[in-house]
Amino acid sequence: MKQASLFDDKQAGTSLPLVGVPGSRTALSPAQKLFNKLIERIGTQRQLLQQWRDFVPQYQQRYAADVAPLQGRLREKRVAMVRLLDQAMGHKSLGKSQRAKVADILLGQVSELLADGPDDELVRLHDKYSDVSFEEAQREDLDLAQAMAGSIFGVDLGDDHGATTAEELAQRIAEKVRAAKQAEQAQPPARGRRKSAKAAAREAQREQAAQGASRSLREVYRLLASELHPDRETDAAQRARKTALMQQVNQAYAAGDLLALLELQLRIEQIDPGALAGLAQDRLAHYNLVLQQQLQRLQDELDEVRTPFVMGLGGRVPREFTPDLVLQGLAADVHQLRTTLRHIETDLVALQDIKVLKNSLRHYRVGQNDDDDIDMLESLLLDALQDRPRRR
Repeated sequence: MKQASLFDDKQAGTSLPLVGVPGSRTALSPAQKLFNKLIERIGTQRQLLQQWRDFVPQYQQRYAADVAPLQGRLREKRVAMVRLLDQAMGHKSLGKSQRAKVADILLGQVSELLADGPDDELVRLHDKYSDVSFEEAQREDLDLAQAMAGSIFGVDLGDDHGATTAEELAQRIAEKVRAAKQAEQAQPPARGRRKSAKAAAREAQREQAAQGASRSLREVYRLLASELHPDRETDAAQRARKTALMQQVNQAYAAGDLLALLELQLRIEQIDPGALAGLAQDRLAHYNLVLQQQLQRLQDELDEVRTPFVMGLGGRVPREFTPDLVLQGLAADVHQLRTTLRHIETDLVALQDIKVLKNSLRHYRVGQNDDDDIDMLESLLLDALQDRPRRR
């Protein structure tokens, strides 16, 4: 009798049977317990992975609807503030030190805005108040980023890297770091001391287990293919059904998805739960190895999908990290953007009074934001190395 399913077969529109070795926990062998545990964990990882994959387009829609318009409005207001400060620089009542402070604030704003993309007006304002042109400043940023790459990552790009911005240079550095890692992994281990007999035996055992696991996976695939191959079916409806099932078999085998293959075997009644209980210990060990590898791949895929969201939380993953938590963070970002917008709109009105502007400059120190350039470059390099988009 077929058991209830935990997994939905969306392609076929039917449910797949639950895989597992039947029997009470106390009656199962350690290998059988591990098999059932791995099956359960893979099922959980499948559900989590699908949950996050479904969430990505939802998040993108929410971001486009709620965050992007606010960011656009905020940029417009910041550009308006730059123009206001530019006008204030022509006011006769500003003293020399006050002009230096206004110019420093203006340049800081312009540099941040230009980091998001080129703008002729902002470049003109940068060159108007800076001792170095925007083009020269970019070259300095490139030199600094290149020096940081050498000291932090040991990467030397030379002078022909072709990057024109710090962001492009960060990508070049990330590519070179990855290439170096791949070359190192592909290189055969250095010849050193001879392996001990125990170490050689362990390595041989691991290789033998891997070969056995691969062979076991291939045998399950061949059993399914022998029964489901559509070319052997004369009935058109059955041929179409077997063609669809064979596509699933091929996909599962290519992905090393033993669980999906076993589910299909149970579904077409090629095996029953009792067959799993009667598996030889060496075959079960091979199955467990394949399932462990499959579980690790699922975890890697889940990490890849969640990484951009984790980075949005500063790289620290909360114990209960769910899409709902990400949406809470998105709501907090929206609240912060709205608050910032209100403040800058208020400032744009208030700072039109030169007395208010002069009063607000009293505690400002020229150069207090100089470290931000270093922080930005470090952030660019880390973002590129971890393949994540910059947060604006």
